[in-house]
Amino acid sequence: MRLGNVKIRQLWPCLIVMTLGLSTTSDETHASAPEYLLDEQPVSSSVEDEPAPMEQAYAVERRLSPVFPRLKERLGKASPFWRDTQLNLHPRVYYFDRSRENAANSEALAYGGWLDWNSGLWRDRLQLNATLFTTQRAYGPEEKDGTLLLKEGQNGFTVLGEANVELKFREDISAKLYRQSFNLPYLNRNDSRMVPNTFDAYTLVKQPLNNWPFVVAHVRQMKRRERDDFISMSEAAGFEGTDEPLTMAAVRYDFTDDINIGATSQYAWEFMNTFYSEFNGLWRFDGDWALRLGGQFTDQRSVGDEIGGDFDTYVYGGKVAASHRGATLTLAFSSTDDGASIRNPYGGYPGYLSLMIQSFNRADEDAWLVGASYDFAEIGLPGLSSFVNYAQGDTPDSGSNASPDQRELDITVDYRFQSEALKGLWPRARAAFVDQDNDVNGAGDVEDIRVILNYDLPIL
Repeated sequence: MRLGNVKIRQLWPCLIVMTLGLSTTSDETHASAPEYLLDEQPVSSSVEDEPAPMEQAYAVERRLSPVFPRLKERLGKASPFWRDTQLNLHPRVYYFDRSRENAANSEALAYGGWLDWNSGLWRDRLQLNATLFTTQRAYGPEEKDGTLLLKEGQNGFTVLGEANVELKFREDISAKLYRQSFNLPYLNRNDSRMVPNTFDAYTLVKQPLNNWPFVVAHVRQMKRRERDDFISMSEAAGFEGTDEPLTMAAVRYDFTDDINIGATSQYAWEFMNTFYSEFNGLWRFDGDWALRLGGQFTDQRSVGDEIGGDFDTYVYGGKVAASHRGATLTLAFSSTDDGASIRNPYGGYPGYLSLMIQSFNRADEDAWLVGASYDFAEIGLPGLSSFVNYAQGDTPDSGSNASPDQRELDITVDYRFQSEALKGLWPRARAAFVDQDNDVNGAGDVEDIRVILNYDLPIL
């Protein structure tokens, strides 16, 4: 039996892992979230905890207890600037192997991660933040370049990816100046390799304490995940010799704790404007049942000098997900206009059909997805979870938008260590298989194997 050119026997390693989990198998599991969010944490055990793109934009990171509590205690009598200092180490090891039917293969093993420092508040108003990222090659043949774990040529690098001053105007409103990260639709970390995207920007943020959270930013430059330098936003989009920024605004409104709408508009100067909106609704029922409905829409069109060409397109999608006692089933669809494919040069695509390899947002593409996840804590195996996504997209067989119909199967297994000594250690195994019909030029099957070891280690 085959999934395209991928024989079922090639799936055995992943299927065996999942079977072992079922017979012997995090605190969080979201099988239907976009890929750029799935890369940052395991799936949630219920749709009640499953963040949507505009909800995750304002999420506050949860911290573990520091590994040196006595050192933290010694700072207890210092000024708030030093007393409330946080120092976190995030080691990561990543193995990536991509096999392509009609193109060169990519393979590498890298190690590194990042060290982030956040000061306490000085006079209740000013905070300093910095993050040093590194990725180094452990294995990587030069003829198998292109994993994006390392720089071009399979070279490691180290970069000060974040360095900013944060000004607190009140508890829920602050400004952040210089190098920083975002987790917005189309403008985000896209932390799917060794180090994430970061940006040089000037930002005003209101947290969702009293409703109407928003973000307003002028973004000058971007450090892509596979580079150690900051380049203009237009150059990051692929236009060499240009120096154009991006200006954006995002807002969310919460009708209740469980129902909200959100939108963002991102104006990439002389290139394009991207408008994105979403709806999220959650309903709880007796017997630990929960239902989440979602809808999203993107309008994207060229602006100004149209350095990326003249285009005008849109995509819309919907999702329904139900969970019960650790199990979640998701159905989703999307439909892209025939004007052009959707572009996302500044981060991960926020669509419900954003998977490990494909995003199913090509011009004139209609696609659907079915996903399932399970948190094995429900059967006495806390920390172990897994999810599977399958999507299929159809496009025209002839004309200007002709492209191969495609299918993708993704399998992920996560484990979060529960012991106090190893809390924060998160191994992850992933596999993705893309099958494209060979009756259209440019078709080619792809197979990904990824093994990642993450560790969150709060020093202070």
